[in-house]
Amino acid sequence: MAVKSIIEGITEYFLQCPLLQDGIFRVDALGQDAVEYVIETGICDPIIQRYVDGSTERQYQFQFGSREYYSMDRLQNIENSQFYERLADWIEENSLSGNLPEMPEGMSAEEIEVLSPGYIYDGAMENARYQIALRLLYYKEATKNE
Repeated sequence: MAVKSIIEGITEYFLQCPLLQDGIFRVDALGQDAVEYVIETGICDPIIQRYVDGSTERQYQFQFGSREYYSMDRLQNIENSQFYERLADWIEENSLSGNLPEMPEGMSAEEIEVLSPGYIYDGAMENARYQIALRLLYYKEATKNE
């Protein structure tokens, strides 16, 4: 069964990541307890290139984030950073091999780019939010409405 939206395809894609621990996975919402994961939509001009026939090359920017255990313990925080290094490697390897998110009808994924390394976005003594910025490049066929 085909996905009905880009965010659904991206979410299903990340649910297949072997690096994720058992934890809650959300879209556009992240709780306060570790370990949780989130996909959040970003703001960008979606059209990169418009072709004569009305088809387009597009981008979908988003963040993958997580709530992780955090403390003054150096080893815990190194482990958190290592997770994001491995996640970036997993994304890049999948993109190179053509393992990309399923897309709605009339669209085809071309590449996922890592736009930033994983970094701590909001830290507290008990847990912290980390995130990585990403971009999905895709082709969208022309529709009669365009």
